[in-house]
Amino acid sequence: ARQRVDAIKIILDAGVPGFEFNRLDVNIARAIADAAHAHKLPVAVHTAVSRDVVDAVAIGADSIEHASEIPDATLPEMKSRGVAYDPTLSVVEGFSNLIKGDASLLKRSLVQQVSDKELISGTADMFAGDKLKGMREAMSKFPISLESASRNLVKAWRGGVTLVTGSDAGNPLVLHGPTVQHEIELWTAAGIPVDVALQAATLNAAKLLRIENRCGTVEPGKEASLLVVDGNPLQDVHALSAISSVFFKGERVARPDLFDQK
Repeated sequence: ARQRVDAIKIILDAGVPGFEFNRLDVNIARAIADAAHAHKLPVAVHTAVSRDVVDAVAIGADSIEHASEIPDATLPEMKSRGVAYDPTLSVVEGFSNLIKGDASLLKRSLVQQVSDKELISGTADMFAGDKLKGMREAMSKFPISLESASRNLVKAWRGGVTLVTGSDAGNPLVLHGPTVQHEIELWTAAGIPVDVALQAATLNAAKLLRIENRCGTVEPGKEASLLVVDGNPLQDVHALSAISSVFFKGERVARPDLFDQK
């Protein structure tokens, strides 16, 4: 808190066969959450299976990250407590493609436009070789798929749970920069209305981070950090990737300068 971090993240996860690790003691997790809240910091909890979600809600999580399954009995509690859900479908898709050795997500137009070329080629080479064999075998044992994760998301939405959009970038095929747009596409493919997905990525996310007084909506007095696209994403969600210009706190960003990483 003295270093002015924006949030505290707790991991409640025991891993998968071949990649097991000691799960954090719930009492320690609760003490961390209590201390964070005493310093007015939101608490995000990484979860994997249903018991992780139950424990995360019980210790006072502000958001549930990932979660292969949210128990039906926990949904009303999440709604009443205002616990947000960030499903990170892009990670599930990325790991599913990792298992299959499919690196085609790297060919997405926006990825090719804005990602480091060496990162793209290096990742493609790793997918084509045997370096990730052990990880592939481990992830193949994890009981989650894009289909089940998508159903979980829709169940949470229908249960009235607040949704927020995140990418968990840094995982296989999930790159910093061009992923939130694709995450929203996955949401809409799962059955989430596009306006709900857009609000999750803007206002809901700002509220969770407690910065809604300066961003999250377009209105007088806020920072004017804007993504301007060609087209109407309410009519075609893919318009989010057709970026026309970017403004950061009212200043136009020179995008070509950002792409030059030398």
